Amino acid sequence: MQALYGYFTAIESLREVAKAELREIHALDPAKHDFSDKALFEERKRQAVTLFDQNYLKSEITSDESVDQEVLDNVKSEIEDFQKKASFEAKNRKSEMLKDAHKIFDSYLKFLLLPSELEHREKLDNEKKAKKVTPFIDNKVVEALKSSDVLIEAIRKNQINWGEDELDELKSWYRNEVLTSEFIIPFYEGKIPADGFVQEVFKKVIFKNENISVYLENKNLHWSENKPIVKSMVLKTLKAIESDEEVVLSDLTKNGKEDLDFFEQIYNGVIKENQLLDELIESKTQNWDVDRIALTDLVILKIALVEMMTCPSIPMKVSINEAIEISKQYSTPKSKQFVNGVLDVLSNELTSTGKVRKSGRGLIDNK
Repeated sequence: MQALYGYFTAIESLREVAKAELREIHALDPAKHDFSDKALFEERKRQAVTLFDQNYLKSEITSDESVDQEVLDNVKSEIEDFQKKASFEAKNRKSEMLKDAHKIFDSYLKFLLLPSELEHREKLDNEKKAKKVTPFIDNKVVEALKSSDVLIEAIRKNQINWGEDELDELKSWYRNEVLTSEFIIPFYEGKIPADGFVQEVFKKVIFKNENISVYLENKNLHWSENKPIVKSMVLKTLKAIESDEEVVLSDLTKNGKEDLDFFEQIYNGVIKENQLLDELIESKTQNWDVDRIALTDLVILKIALVEMMTCPSIPMKVSINEAIEISKQYSTPKSKQFVNGVLDVLSNELTSTGKVRKSGRGLIDNK
């Protein structure tokens, strides 16, 4: 949704730039033209902008005979330039979207390195002032992570590390957040054995502390969305180690590449069928021009419609419910009713006209 929102925002900017250039090309120049021809130039500007708006998504321009050939040529040139830029924008946004998905796994690996970094911090502090209890040092979870060939290879392959510029931050986390946490202090006072210590540090400090969250959000714009996924993966791995199981890295998704292919399929489908999707949505939003619908809602509707039309194994209701949940999180309070209403009507129409056919267990009659 974020990638498509960024794409459509960029496309709208490209449209405005193209129309501004057409207005400039066809504007009267007092140094070259007779001021009495102002009305003619204004008409040519109007024609150029109207033609562009009507044809910027098409492969060929359609116009009536009254349009001057020069105007037509200028519009064709502007449309060609716009479409090249739009194509680049689509590819670039998709590339960034897929990179961001893989960065979630990279974040997971980086957090599995964190206990070793905090252990190192604890050793340095212990050299200056011997402590009675050092729960990171000789901790079985820390030792398992440090000696795991699977983790070491994944870190090497993905080039994961805590950089030199982050060491002061880690020092601050250890001294100002971990050591002072009311949940962690009992471990350092020897009141609680070290079993489960590393999990508690992640649950009660790393994934909960406000100062740490602010830092991570500044480093990664998508951290607030990614945090629940990364947290789940990290804690699952640590829990397994505490149960004396070997280190097994969690998968980003259950179905791996298949899920990422689905991710890409929906993105490509929205861009490819954008004009059709606009027409479908506009047909069911009486008294509403598509341009007046909040872009967030529009993107959510398009994602759901593409899923309905291209994924025969996913029930209509699932697509609608997912769209409603996304609208609750990212759009306005009234969006869920709007999204639900439009998709409910369109799903019935697409089913009754045979444009969508579902198959598989539990999908009889497209329910």
